[in-house]
Amino acid sequence: MNLVLFDFDKTIINRDTGAAYMKFMLYRNPLRLLFCCLSLPICTPFLFHAKTKYIGFSILLWLATFGISARKIIYLRKSFIRMYLNDSSTIIFKDAVQQLFLHSSNTDEVVVVSGASDWMVKAIFTHNHFPNVKFACSEETRFFGGIISKFHCYASRKVKRVRELFDLGKYDLIIGYSDSSADIPILKLCNKRYIVNPTPRCFKKFTRSFNKEMAILNWA
Repeated sequence: MNLVLFDFDKTIINRDTGAAYMKFMLYRNPLRLLFCCLSLPICTPFLFHAKTKYIGFSILLWLATFGISARKIIYLRKSFIRMYLNDSSTIIFKDAVQQLFLHSSNTDEVVVVSGASDWMVKAIFTHNHFPNVKFACSEETRFFGGIISKFHCYASRKVKRVRELFDLGKYDLIIGYSDSSADIPILKLCNKRYIVNPTPRCFKKFTRSFNKEMAILNWA
């Protein structure tokens, strides 16, 4: 059996799902948007570093959700997923879906490892009737009347989460798909690496890390 690790944003879907959700939550309430704008001088320095990114994100997420009941949060999440998937600018890569089904039919263990929150990734998979896979994604939790990041599955934290959940020694091969150079740590676990639609900047970083031990995929 092989372990197949898929990034989500810009690997399976063409957009940053978490950023789209934050925009959805803030633009529905001008007062919350104002408070988030005022908090940017505090949040922005955290957002620029992989190890502290979750702090800046937590501040913004808390401001966007403070005072909203759990029931209303569920309703807003469902509304966001409908809006997001009906948006013409949201594209799910057909090649990614094909690979998901191919690996699943080969009885590989397929895992989506994403910085996007688990509830949104799972909802999109369910809505689109994608194959049954496992998820290692970011997690949210309630905190003093709002919601913050409980675990941010990003960069080296993806490695931490995958090692916690899976015995890597039992697999014949570990195969990874990603678009982002932030995933270099987890791609180093892989025997086969597939780089999806990389930007020139990311391509240079991938090349420095893996030289020719990777394949470039142009997905549409």
